Amino acid sequence: MAKIFTIGFSGKSPDAFLDVLNAVRVRTVWDIRLWRTSTYVPFYSGDSLAGVLGPRYEYHPEFAPTAEILSGYKDGRITWPDYERMYRELLSTHHPTAGIASDALDRVCLLCTEKSATQCHRRLAAEYIAEQIPDVEIVHL
Repeated sequence: MAKIFTIGFSGKSPDAFLDVLNAVRVRTVWDIRLWRTSTYVPFYSGDSLAGVLGPRYEYHPEFAPTAEILSGYKDGRITWPDYERMYRELLSTHHPTAGIASDALDRVCLLCTEKSATQCHRRLAAEYIAEQIPDVEIVHL
C-alpha cells in the first residue's frame, strides 16, 4: 500500500518543516500550489525549496487550483463547498493521475500553504489520488 502525505508550511519554521518530512521518510515533495512564491517566508518559495530538497522537490501544477477558483474562495465569492466542487471538477477534467503507478506515489508529500488540510486543496488532491489509484493511504502532517 502506498502512503501519501500532505503538509502545509504555514506556522512551521524551516527546521521544523524539514524535521517532519525526514521523520516520516518523505521520498518526494510535490508542490501543488498555483503560485510557488512566498513573500513572507522566502524559504518556502519553489526555487528555495528546490535548492534545499534537491531531487526530492517536484512541482506538480496539474494539481493546482485555477486562479479563478482560488481567488474566488479567498475573497469570499466562492464558499468552501463550492470550492470543493469546482476543484474536484477541475481534477476530473484534467486527469492528473493518468499514468501514475501506486508505487511511484509511496512516500510522496503534497505541499501547500494552509496550516490545516481541512479546507485546503491538498486534502482534496490526496482524496482524488486515493479514489483513482487503489491501495493509497493518506496521512496529513
